[in-house]
Amino acid sequence: MLKTFRLPAVLKSIGASTILTGATALFLPFPVPAAPYPEQPVRAIVSNAPGTGTDITARFLANQIAKKWGAPVVVENKAGAGGTLGTDFVAKAAPDGYSILFTTGAHFSFPALYEKLTFDAKADFVPVASVASAPIVMFVPADSPFKTVQDVINASIKAPNDISYASPGAGTSSHLAAVMMTNQAGIQMLHVPYKSASLAALEVASGQVQVGFNGTGVAMPLLHAGKIRILAVSSIKRSATLPQVPTLDESGLKGYDFVTPILALVRSGTPQPTIDAIGAALTEAAAQPEFKDLCQAQGLDVAIQGPAELKASAAKEFDKAKRLVDLAGLKARD
Repeated sequence: MLKTFRLPAVLKSIGASTILTGATALFLPFPVPAAPYPEQPVRAIVSNAPGTGTDITARFLANQIAKKWGAPVVVENKAGAGGTLGTDFVAKAAPDGYSILFTTGAHFSFPALYEKLTFDAKADFVPVASVASAPIVMFVPADSPFKTVQDVINASIKAPNDISYASPGAGTSSHLAAVMMTNQAGIQMLHVPYKSASLAALEVASGQVQVGFNGTGVAMPLLHAGKIRILAVSSIKRSATLPQVPTLDESGLKGYDFVTPILALVRSGTPQPTIDAIGAALTEAAAQPEFKDLCQAQGLDVAIQGPAELKASAAKEFDKAKRLVDLAGLKARD
């Protein structure tokens, strides 16, 4: 004869259903904590050629964060197509933080300059950090009669489109900086685009073109050789590399501010803790005195922004680039 099993009083108070639920929970898997980042080598994809400011800064930072993480950070240059080649590569990578794109402010111009891209420069990427900025310099041949920016403006007012300026190509940062300058000054100048930054600078140095807009990297050697004279820098503050040179703001174009940043981006969908880890490591490395020295040697200024700050400023940069491309009268190309 079966005996009736009676639950102890204390278990009766808990309830049989609760007991069963608790027993079931014993067989459920425990939450697995997220794997620490990084667990494998990280790829630093540079959208510019070796030896450029972006490449040199990326290599320094990659070395520093590799030491911090105790994991390899391998730099790979994927230059070409105006920076879109390396950008496309990272856009197709897994959103896990193991492919970091190092690029320039040209990224903000992509939606306005290109009609057909295999990626969305806004939606497919998350800003991680800004580490440096490159001002554009406005310069003339060493023997030019133009001594100041105002001299160029006055000559252009008297003879619209008679004063020519060189840039590394239509839609480049140097070209857009010039468009912003002429628009703010209310003048018209003749744009002479070249296929490379070095060729554009050399043409100005030789007197073939009257004014040049270009990055500091190609202008500095010509300045040191006595071939050119720099009239102004495009940043709102004087460049640490050229402290004796006035800004365009100081030269009468109040509020003028144009720089091209060096950025780190990752794929959208990358976990936020990973984004924060990369941003923290990069900004910490960029704050080192050695990085400042490296930047000044390249004509760059240290300009540090973390993920949140860069994300907020990126929206404004996309809008600014679109406005300047429209002012330049450029049509989106394939």
